[in-house]
Amino acid sequence: MMNVPNAIYSLPKWTGTARPQYPWMNCVRLKCDGEVAFAESTDGRRLARISWSFTGPESEYFLPAKPLSKTLRAVGMTKDGYHASLNGKVTIYGKKAGLEAAVCTEPGRWPKTEDVLYPPESSRMDTVDAYWLRNVARAKLAEGGSPPSMTMQVGPVSALLDAKYVRDMAETAIQCGYDEVQVTATNPQSAVHFWCNNDVLFDAVIMPLAQD
Repeated sequence: MMNVPNAIYSLPKWTGTARPQYPWMNCVRLKCDGEVAFAESTDGRRLARISWSFTGPESEYFLPAKPLSKTLRAVGMTKDGYHASLNGKVTIYGKKAGLEAAVCTEPGRWPKTEDVLYPPESSRMDTVDAYWLRNVARAKLAEGGSPPSMTMQVGPVSALLDAKYVRDMAETAIQCGYDEVQVTATNPQSAVHFWCNNDVLFDAVIMPLAQD
């Protein structure tokens, strides 16, 4: 039986509308390598991964986002998150029930997320209050706009980001139990990386919007 952090509840919102050639885009990937487990999702413009310690057999599953959300709501979150049984299928247990999660058997080739997950050494780094950042992003969303944009300042680097993506990132970090997030950026056109590291490691990448 594997413990699963409650932040997995946030990952379905990081998925995209799956096109026939990219079925993986509408899935949450759950993978165990024997010592570490992680869950991640992406819509092609942003990526989120949560990682935690787990000693068990190697396995990998692809969980369609909408059915996963329904399953997590139905079983109920405990204060410590969820539990999962992985034995060719995925059964998720919460405070109310245990239910088998839908699994996508042919998700297609998952992108090489490790290639983009970590910032280059030349990046500028800062520490940001997660609650403050969430509130700023919510305020920008309330102003409207398509897409709703906000500026992320990291040292001398200014990156224009989708406020919805920033809000989701901050909310996921908070659900992981963090008050602050580390953020790095290299230049206004490159990906902005966020991470928090403790019992649950949270990594996120957001691509900037085009600037006029």
